Amino acid sequence: MLSLTHDKHQSFLYRHSKEPLTKDVRISSIGFEKRVSTDYYWDGRMRKNNLNHYIFQYTLSGYGEIRVGEQILTIEPGQAFIVKIPSDHCYYLPEGSPEWEFIFITLEGPKAEECWDYVIDQFGIHLTLDDTSPLIFSLKEIYQFAVKEGIGDSFISSAKAYEFIMSLYRFTKGLDQVKPEIPNDIRTAIHFMTEHYHEPLSLEEIAEHTGLSKYYFTNKFQKYTNTTPIQFLTTIRMEKAMELLLKTNKTLHEIAIETGYDNANYFSKVFKKLIGMSADSFRKDKKMLDNYHVIIN
Repeated sequence: MLSLTHDKHQSFLYRHSKEPLTKDVRISSIGFEKRVSTDYYWDGRMRKNNLNHYIFQYTLSGYGEIRVGEQILTIEPGQAFIVKIPSDHCYYLPEGSPEWEFIFITLEGPKAEECWDYVIDQFGIHLTLDDTSPLIFSLKEIYQFAVKEGIGDSFISSAKAYEFIMSLYRFTKGLDQVKPEIPNDIRTAIHFMTEHYHEPLSLEEIAEHTGLSKYYFTNKFQKYTNTTPIQFLTTIRMEKAMELLLKTNKTLHEIAIETGYDNANYFSKVFKKLIGMSADSFRKDKKMLDNYHVIIN
């Protein structure tokens, strides 16, 4: 976990030249602050120097509040808010809070607006995420880059802004969740499929090998791997098939049999659906693909 414990509180405001190549998104400001006075108060309708800016602010300790329309939300450790300027909101240190320590980033540009619109539409302005979340790690990393290296021009600013936006999108898709330790029965299934992918395995056979019911096994496998057992098995088979296509002169029928399929026609359909091109075309591109490791997702 990336910690800011020994970092001093400071913020950076950027006014880089309006380089056309970076106009889609840039960092306007980023900071690590601790507020202890109720003078800390920002009204999203009154910040005329920050029009079309987009704020993400994450609480590390203490708490603050944000009013959105007539609703008041408490932003505690492990929570963030995401707002657009201008909009009907204000955030502040309430009288009951001794402090509000947080890290924030403010972006500008149409790609930031597009991202903020998407996140707010999906989740609202109030987000809950652990301090170990890859999104918060990314924000801390960008902040520490600003401290140690400096965001010296609009190109660096745009690159770091895109980095944060992509982390935010990954969060909304559930792709940045810290994966729990895979239990032994799921590891057993993975090992079994890896060793026996060339056999015509059924879901029932794989589940039986773990001692779990088919229904319970499928749900548990998907929980820990974000894919189904059959999708996982198909990925293993296709990775082996690509290796055979590139490194041997075996026929499609031979490759199909070696990867657990009864015939070349069905193998070819599965291959094209997953890889996006026919097995023959993939083999013909051997020269281009020789130095690449193909990742199936």
